[in-house]
Amino acid sequence: MRNFTIIIILSLLLILSLFLAPFQAKAFQITFRLAVDVPEANCSVGIRGSVPPLSWEKDYPMSDPDGDGIYEATINFKTGKKNVKYKFLNCGKWELEGNDSRVEWFAAEELEIDHTFNEYNFYKKEKMAGLTYTPEQIKEDVSVLKKTISYIHPNLHKYRSEPDLEKDFEDLEREMLASPDIRNVYKAVSKFASKIQCSHTFTNPWNQGRGVRRAIFYQADKVPFTFSRIGKQLFLDKNASEDQRLERGLEILSINGIQTKEVMTRLAEYTTSDGDNYEKRLERLTINGSEKFALFDVFYSLEFGQCEMFELELKDHRTDKNFTTKINAMAASTRSAILAERYEDLAQTFEDNWKFELLENEVALLKVNSFAVFNKGFDWKKFLDEVFDQLNQNKVQHFIIDIRENEGGETDVAAYILQRILKETISVEAAEGITAYRKIPDELKTHITTWDKKPFDWGMKVKEIGNGRYKVRKLLSGGNKTYKPLSSGYKGNSYLLTGAQNSSATHLMATYVKKYKIATIIGQATGGNQRGLNGGYMFFLRLPNSKVEIDIPVIGTTTQKVVESTPNGGIVPDILVEKNIDDFINEIDTEMEATLRYIKGSEQ
Repeated sequence: MRNFTIIIILSLLLILSLFLAPFQAKAFQITFRLAVDVPEANCSVGIRGSVPPLSWEKDYPMSDPDGDGIYEATINFKTGKKNVKYKFLNCGKWELEGNDSRVEWFAAEELEIDHTFNEYNFYKKEKMAGLTYTPEQIKEDVSVLKKTISYIHPNLHKYRSEPDLEKDFEDLEREMLASPDIRNVYKAVSKFASKIQCSHTFTNPWNQGRGVRRAIFYQADKVPFTFSRIGKQLFLDKNASEDQRLERGLEILSINGIQTKEVMTRLAEYTTSDGDNYEKRLERLTINGSEKFALFDVFYSLEFGQCEMFELELKDHRTDKNFTTKINAMAASTRSAILAERYEDLAQTFEDNWKFELLENEVALLKVNSFAVFNKGFDWKKFLDEVFDQLNQNKVQHFIIDIRENEGGETDVAAYILQRILKETISVEAAEGITAYRKIPDELKTHITTWDKKPFDWGMKVKEIGNGRYKVRKLLSGGNKTYKPLSSGYKGNSYLLTGAQNSSATHLMATYVKKYKIATIIGQATGGNQRGLNGGYMFFLRLPNSKVEIDIPVIGTTTQKVVESTPNGGIVPDILVEKNIDDFINEIDTEMEATLRYIKGSEQ
C-alpha cells in the first residue's frame, strides 16, 4: 500500500512538472542588428518590447561603434514566454507606425537577427525555395479544408452547386500539387474561396501566420503608390515613389506592359464578395495607404510575379498626353512611412477614421470609415453622443453620414447611429440566422479556433429545421425589436452616402435605412447582398501543413424572405450617382456635390 501511495505521488509530481514546464523561465540570448539608412543626427537608436529587460516605456540602447549604419544590441532574456514582440526607434520615432509589432520566437538559446528600419523581415528566394510540401501533405491540407468547410459553412451551395464545388476541390488539389510551395498554396486556396461567393470566406491576411507573412506580405515587391478606381480604370492618388511626376488624377493605363483592365480582371478572381456583386471584388483591390494589408499587393505578386521595378504607362487627362516611367518596388511598410510624411490627410490611428465637421448652410458631416471598434480602446459612444449634442445645439437642418469607405464591423455602431436619427417608431423584424450544424465533432477541432466557445456547441440555442439545417433561436438573435425616436435624437434631415465598399454591418445599415426610410441614400450600390450574408461568428481554419489560414463564417443571415426576384446584389441608393473622371482629376467629391445639390433643391 505504501509503495502504491508513493507511485501515485510521483505520478502526480510528474504530471505537475509537465504542466508547469512551459511556464518555467529559461535563458535566451538574442543579438538584434538594425540597418538604419538615414540615422538622425545626434540621436539614439533603441528597441522596445514585451519581455524584460525590454519594455514599451523605455528604449533599450543600440550602438554602432564602427559607424557603418548597422546598430546592434545583444540582449539576455530569462522568461517562460514563447516569444517577444518589439519595435525599433530612431531618435524617439517609432518604426512601423500603425502596423503590427515584430515578433521573434524563442526557438533557440542563441539567435542573431538582421533587420531594416521600417521594414519587416521577409523570406529571401533561397529560403522560399525550400518551403515546399509533399503530395501527401498537400492532399491532407485539401482533405482538412474540405471536411471542415463542408461541415461548418452555412451557405456553401448557395451560389455553387454540389458538382461545381466538387470540381473546385479537385482543381484546388491539382493546382497545389503542380507547384507545392507556400506562395502557390496561398494563391490556390484564395482562388478556391472566391468561388464560394461569400465575402467572409477568404484567406484573411490579418489571420495568417509568420510563414505566409514573410513569404508574401512583407516582400519589397509592392507598388509605390495608392490608387482609386472607376470600374476597372485606375487613377493615381498618393505617390511614394521617387518620380515626382506621379500626381493625383493620372490614369494608369498599364503595369509592366499589361493593360490595367486585364490586371483588375485577373486579380478579381482572388477577391471575395457576396453573390454576384462584382463591384465589391474590384473595390477590395484599391489601395488607400493606411490599410495594414492591401489585397492588390498580395495577389499582384502571386499572379504576375515578384517585381523589383514597375514600368507604368500613364495618361494625363488634363493634357490628353501619355508618358511612361519606371519606378522601384518597395515594401508596404516603407510605402506607408513615406506616405505618412508626404500626406497629412493619411489616417494614422483608428480615431482618424472618425471625423465630424459643421459645414456651411446648416449642414453637418459625419464620416466613419470603420465600425470595427472591438478592442480599439476608442470610446465611440462618447464620440457619437458629442456629435448629436452638436447637431442639436447648432440646430443643424441637414446631416450627412458618409460610410463609403467603411467595409463594416460592429452592427451595434450602426444601430446606435440609426436610433438617433429616427423620426418615427419602427418595428424591426429579427434577421433569420441559419447554421449548418449543432455541434462541432472532436475530429474537426484540431485545426480551428475562434474567440468564443458558443459556436463549438450550440446546444438548445438552435432548432433543427430539416435538410441538415438549424435555425438560430430568438434567444440568440434578439428577436423582433421596436425602436422609438429618442428625445435627445436628431430632428433634421439625414443622408447616407454609400458605395461598393459597404458590406457586412454597413450593408445591413443601408438595408434598414432603405426599408424604413430613415434617411435618403445617395451614392453607389453597396457591397453585400440582398439575398443574405454570412458571418456572426467565425472559425479560423489553419491548414495542418502549409499553415495557410482561411476564415469560415458560421451563421447565414437574411433580413427578408428570399425569392427568385430578390436582387443578387447590394442596396441601390435612392439617388444613384455615377463616378466621373473629371471630378476625380479636379478633386471634386462627386457624391458629396450631388448631396449638397439635392439639399439645396429640397430647400427651394
